[in-house]
Amino acid sequence: MVGAAPCIRAVVLFSCCLFSSLVVAATDSGVFRQALDAARNDDWNTLTRLEKQLGDNHPLQAYLDFHRLRAALPDLAPEKINDYARRYPDSPLPNDIRQLANVAYGKAEKWGALLAVNSSEPSATARQCYYYRAKLSKGDDSALQAAAGIWASGQSRPNQCDPLFDQAQARGVIDDAAIWERQLLAFKANSHGLVRYLGRKLKDTDYDTASDWLETLYRHPDKVDNLPTNIKPEQRQQLLAAAIHRWAYKDTVEARQWFDDHSRRQGLRDDAMRQEAGRRIAWYSTIRGIEENRQWLDNWLTVNPDAELLDQRARRTIIEQDWHGAERWITLLPDSEQQDSRWLYWRARALEELNQPDQARALYRQASRHRNFFAFMAADRLGEPYHFSNARLQAATDFTPPPAISRVRLLRELNEDYAARQEWLWLMWHNDDANVRQLAQHALEQHWYDLAVQASIQAKAWDVLAWRFPPAYQTEFEQQAERHDLDPWLAMAVARRESAFNPQARSPVGAMGLMQLMPGTARKVAKDANLGRPTTNTLQNADLNIQLGSRYLAELLDEFKGNRVLALAAYNAGPHRVNNWLGEEDEAVPADVWIESIPFRETRDYVQAVLTYRALFVGLHDNQARTSQLLTEKESQDLYSVSMLD
Repeated sequence: MVGAAPCIRAVVLFSCCLFSSLVVAATDSGVFRQALDAARNDDWNTLTRLEKQLGDNHPLQAYLDFHRLRAALPDLAPEKINDYARRYPDSPLPNDIRQLANVAYGKAEKWGALLAVNSSEPSATARQCYYYRAKLSKGDDSALQAAAGIWASGQSRPNQCDPLFDQAQARGVIDDAAIWERQLLAFKANSHGLVRYLGRKLKDTDYDTASDWLETLYRHPDKVDNLPTNIKPEQRQQLLAAAIHRWAYKDTVEARQWFDDHSRRQGLRDDAMRQEAGRRIAWYSTIRGIEENRQWLDNWLTVNPDAELLDQRARRTIIEQDWHGAERWITLLPDSEQQDSRWLYWRARALEELNQPDQARALYRQASRHRNFFAFMAADRLGEPYHFSNARLQAATDFTPPPAISRVRLLRELNEDYAARQEWLWLMWHNDDANVRQLAQHALEQHWYDLAVQASIQAKAWDVLAWRFPPAYQTEFEQQAERHDLDPWLAMAVARRESAFNPQARSPVGAMGLMQLMPGTARKVAKDANLGRPTTNTLQNADLNIQLGSRYLAELLDEFKGNRVLALAAYNAGPHRVNNWLGEEDEAVPADVWIESIPFRETRDYVQAVLTYRALFVGLHDNQARTSQLLTEKESQDLYSVSMLD
C-alpha cells in the first residue's frame, strides 16, 4: 500500500485551492473572494477585516475557518480541532482537517495531540501507523499487535510505518516467522522487490536457506526439484506450494504435469495446500483454454465443483462454440447461477444450435424478464420489447432539505463540483436509505444528475431508473453528436458508465472527467481538432470533455467501420487490443460469442453495460425512437474476425 500521501494531497488541494475560481453570485461575492484569497495566503489580518463585512452566518464560513486551523498545524491545540467538529457537525470538513492534523502531529511526534483528535483507528495505513505509534508512546502495548497486523501484507507499507515495525521487531512481536510469512505473501502478490528486501532480513536465521530458495523459485519455479533435503518440512511444503503458484502462471502445462507426477513425492502433502495448488492450475487451464490440460481440468472440476471455475469452464464452451459442452457445464453451475439471465441466454443459445427451438424459446423468455445485457439480447431473439421494471417516482411532499443542501446548491452554482460532491457524499453516508431516496429525488428535481445517480447507488434503488439514468448534459451530447455524426445516446451511455456523470471523476490510472479520457488520448484528439493542449483542470470541464470524448468515440467508430461493439471495446481497452482479439477469417464467430470471448472481464462488462445503458436512455428519454435493439442488424449478423477491418 502506498499510504496516505495521495489522500492528504487531495485534502490539501481541496482546502487550499478549492476556491481558486470562486465567484459568489451574491452582493458579497467580491468580498468573499478576497477573504478566501487571504486565507489561502495566510493573510490573517486581511481575512479578519473581510469576515466582518461578510457577517457571522455566511454559508461557507466553515471553509474560511478550515484555513485558520490548517495553517496553525502542528502547533494547533487539539481542542481547536474538536471544537471545529462540534461547530460544523453536518460537514465533511472536520474529517478533512482531522486527516491533516494526523499527519502534522505525527510528523512532529506530538502523540498526545494526535490521540486527542482520534477516537478510533484512522482508515489510511500511514495514519494508522502514526496512531499506533502514539498509543505505544503512552504505554499501550496492544499497538504492537496492531503493528503485526499492518505488517502482514504482500505489498510495501508507507515509510511512516517503519518506526512502528522497528519497535514491534525489537519487542519480538514481529519475529523471523512473521518476516517469512510476509515474504510468502509478497511472493504470491508478485512483489519481487519486497521478496528481496525481506530476504535480507532473514540472513543468518532459520529461514535463510528457504528465503534464498523462495527468490530462486520466483524466477525459476521449474527448479523446485532441486530443493535441498535439509530444509525443514514445513518450509519445504511452503516452497513447493509457492513454486506451483508461480509455475501455474508461467507454464500451466508443465505445472500440471509436475503437480500430478512429483508434488507428493517431493513433500507437498498438506490437503489445503494441494487444494489451493490444484485450483490455481485449474484456473489458468480454464481461462487460457489449454487443450493439453482439458481432461485433467474436467476431472478436477468433477471432484472439486468450484463455482467460479465452473463459471469459467462454461464460458470456455461458449468461446469454443461447443454447444453440447455448454449444455453440460451450464447445468452443473449452482442453481442461482443457472437462473441468471446470462446463463439462461447461453443455455438457450446452445439448445437453439442443437435444434431444440421450443426449449430455447422458453429459456429466452425466462431470461428476458430481467433488465440487463443478456435479458435484452434474449428479448431481441424473441422479437419482444424489453422489460425495464421501472419504479414510479413519488415526490416527497414532506421533505425538508437539510442545511447542507444550501451549501451544495451554492457550490454547484459556483462550478465547484468537487466540494459540492464531498458535501453530498457526507449526506449519503449519514442518512438512512429512506432519506437518501428523498435526497435522490430532490437532486433529480434540481437537475443535479450526477448526485442523483450517486444517491441511487447509495440507496440501492436499482429500479428507479429516473435517478440512475437521467438525461445529464443531453444538449451538449446532442450538439457534439451532430457535429461528428454520432449517436448521442451512445456517447451518453459511455459517460454514464465511465463517470456516472461526475465531471470531476479521475481513475487510478489517470483517466479524467465525464468520459474518462486519458491525458495522452485527450491531447492527441485536441491537437487533431485544433483545440489547444488540454490540462488536468480543463479535462474536468464537462463541455470540453464531451467534445473530446465524442470526437474520440466517433474516430473509433470510423476505424471499426461503424461497429459499436468493437469501438466500445477499443474505447475501454485500446484499439490495438481489439485488433489482437479478432481471430483469423477461419476463426470468425458471432457477435455474442465474440463479446463473451473478450479476455478482459472489465472490457466484457464495459461493452455489455454501455450497450444496455444506451437502450435504457433511448427507452426513457427518446420519444422519437420506435425500437432500440441492443445490436444493429449488421452488428448481430456479421461474423467477427480480423477480416472485418479490411
